[in-house]
Amino acid sequence: MVGTATINEDMLKRRWSARILRYLDRGVTDPAEITKTEANLSPSVMSQRLRTMLRYSLIARYPRAAPSKVVEFRITARGKKILKMLDVIDQLDQLDQHLALNGKPVEEDLGLAITQDSSRPRRVEPVAPEKPVKRKQSSSPSSLPNPSKQSVP
Repeated sequence: MVGTATINEDMLKRRWSARILRYLDRGVTDPAEITKTEANLSPSVMSQRLRTMLRYSLIARYPRAAPSKVVEFRITARGKKILKMLDVIDQLDQLDQHLALNGKPVEEDLGLAITQDSSRPRRVEPVAPEKPVKRKQSSSPSSLPNPSKQSVP
């Protein structure tokens, strides 16, 4: 079975996928009705998107009663889960647009204003990387310091 991240990535790449899922979530189950509502959505693209969503188990297919050849599609629990994730992405996009128009720092706009002590300006100083310490390697025990010979001030 394909993972949720893969499905989300695939859904985001393909135009109309999220919009079709939203129609199905609102109860519009007839693909022909969706293509009539959306001017630029062709029946062939609609069929491709429905096949992909069926393969991922985001929607289920329900044929109508015997004389009718119409097939309805309904969103599944997994489809609703994916739709919630897409909604969160939309909300983040709206927040990004709001912040770009607002011109305030992100922290301030989110109510996380950073207070700075005006008496001390913030300074960032570059930190030099530490040099590796080279040590002599000696096999004789006499090279070790003798604590008894060290002078105490």
